[in-house]
Amino acid sequence: MPRLAVRAILIEDEKILLEQFQDANESWYVTPGGGVDENETIEEAFHRELREELGVQAEFGAVAFIREIIADRLAVTNLPRGFHQVEVFVHGRLLPGQTLQMLAPDRSQIGLVWVPLAELHTLPFFPRDLIPEFQARAFPRFYYGHRR
Repeated sequence: MPRLAVRAILIEDEKILLEQFQDANESWYVTPGGGVDENETIEEAFHRELREELGVQAEFGAVAFIREIIADRLAVTNLPRGFHQVEVFVHGRLLPGQTLQMLAPDRSQIGLVWVPLAELHTLPFFPRDLIPEFQARAFPRFYYGHRR
């Protein structure tokens, strides 16, 4: 059974807010977010994850797209075997006057960074296949299926 997750697309001044992760072998960047807990709505998870990982509140906006990731179908991955996640990417906007701070970050989360959209392709950002859509700030498909 796939795990359900929500991810926030937070863009200001042509920069996107990303979380940086590091393990023993590599580092990578993703949009903020995480798993939806049992008996929790997607919107509730959005707000909880942003409080924990960014220390902020944000407006919950429109759903941009949905993607899946299935670790066992990837030639190279740092994800555990059997990992299958369905991610709902949601547009958000940080409420004014807040300071970013990782209150309860994930185990391998090491930082937060604002990255110019034009430079997104220079980072190990995931979902890598959707970098052009992030840079264009347009997601013409609603469901992107299994993407790295």
